[in-house]
Amino acid sequence: MKIQTKDKIFDVALDLFSKKGYDSVSIRTIASEVGIKESSIYNHYSSKKEILMSILKYFEEYFQGNPLDDENVRKLLEKNPEEFYHQGSEMFKQQIFEEKILKILKLIFVQMYQIDEIKEFFLNEILGGSVAFWSDVFEILIQKNVIESDCSPNKLAEMYFGFSMFKLWEIFLKHEEFPKAEIEIMFDEVEEYHKFLLNSVRADKDD
Repeated sequence: MKIQTKDKIFDVALDLFSKKGYDSVSIRTIASEVGIKESSIYNHYSSKKEILMSILKYFEEYFQGNPLDDENVRKLLEKNPEEFYHQGSEMFKQQIFEEKILKILKLIFVQMYQIDEIKEFFLNEILGGSVAFWSDVFEILIQKNVIESDCSPNKLAEMYFGFSMFKLWEIFLKHEEFPKAEIEIMFDEVEEYHKFLLNSVRADKDD
């Protein structure tokens, strides 16, 4: 199937942004890689910034939806938090192995300190959204007496999510490409960490 010009501009810009950095890539360079005139870019995007915002929007829409809205997912969480996490982790792993998502993650992690729009997106959508989700998870576990009632859902969420982000960030900073074998190992390490953290606050843990 023939790729539409706008989609090709999106793909080429994403590839260049993730490899060279947003500020190092010009509209002229994008057009050259796509194989069109520079002026033709503006038939599809008003500016380089609009291309960037469309990339961030793609990422946001890709992960749209709250698993806790599914009654079966909530029941699994209450019955077996470890399996809830494992299934969610496996699903997330498959999602981020999608090439565009890996490139967007690298772009976000490496460029958030240079580009205000990326920084705001990370703080609000990735960090804020994920901590809010995990905070809801821990609130449910407190209500169901799975974990100790004096725990702070928000603090636990920050600890859960923070370690995951640290490990992913480490990979993107160390590697030019995307070493799937190392990402697989990272997911295993993070799952072990999450089990340790959950066991440390269980209401029924041994004294």
